[in-house]
Amino acid sequence: MAVPEVTIAATETTVALTPARSLNFIHTSDVHLESDTFGTGDRGDAFRDRVRRAFSGVITLANDRASDLLLIVGDLFDSSRVPETALRFAMDQIGRARMPVVMIPGNHDAHDERSIYAGLAAADLPANLHLILEPDGRTIEFPELAVQIWGKALVEHSPDYRPLGGMAEPAPGKWNIALAHGLFTEDRDNGRSSPITPAEIEASAYHYIALGHVHVFGDVSRGTTTAAYCGTPAPLYASTEAGWVACVSCVPGEPIRIERVVVDHLP
Repeated sequence: MAVPEVTIAATETTVALTPARSLNFIHTSDVHLESDTFGTGDRGDAFRDRVRRAFSGVITLANDRASDLLLIVGDLFDSSRVPETALRFAMDQIGRARMPVVMIPGNHDAHDERSIYAGLAAADLPANLHLILEPDGRTIEFPELAVQIWGKALVEHSPDYRPLGGMAEPAPGKWNIALAHGLFTEDRDNGRSSPITPAEIEASAYHYIALGHVHVFGDVSRGTTTAAYCGTPAPLYASTEAGWVACVSCVPGEPIRIERVVVDHLP
């Protein structure tokens, strides 16, 4: 694999409730596997293969960097109309990851009455996948990593849905990380669906909030909380640079660092 192109973005936030050990993880979202927009025939197959290669590249990058965690923050799939072969491809790729993978649904693969995830038994999931499907949220702890992760399943993409609503309190002595799929907005009452506000980010007092839904990289940190959109790894939804992920480094006593790393999507 070619050496990824790297752009570094360092936040200026001061971490709170800092644990003793460092943590490195990869944050991705909005892969949109199996989009209906790909069409049919050779052209459609080429688009599907390119996005699949991008997701496979995320897993390879996480393994190459010996990441402690991989976060998938919604819209792994473009819809719930996914064939069994595509579902198996995604689960097999996640199973290749040599670290825990934490994932939430987004607005395209929402956990509603048509949810692709509803019919999955535990035996269908890779052992390393922690899939959060609770609409009210769930906290997952990784004691060996000194990490507490909170997330919730998106059921309906509407103005009433609050991606950061009901967050667990940050735990002292742990890295506190949240996953949220929605739109950052200064005005929570502007009618936009799944709003995430600056006040909610700052009030969380988490170390890092991994955001999904926006297909370009963006740092929306507030207060002592680092919050960022990672963009998409799929080149169809990014730019001529191809797609990217956020590689996040948490070191006790230092600002959290975010690298925007281009994913190798070539065969």
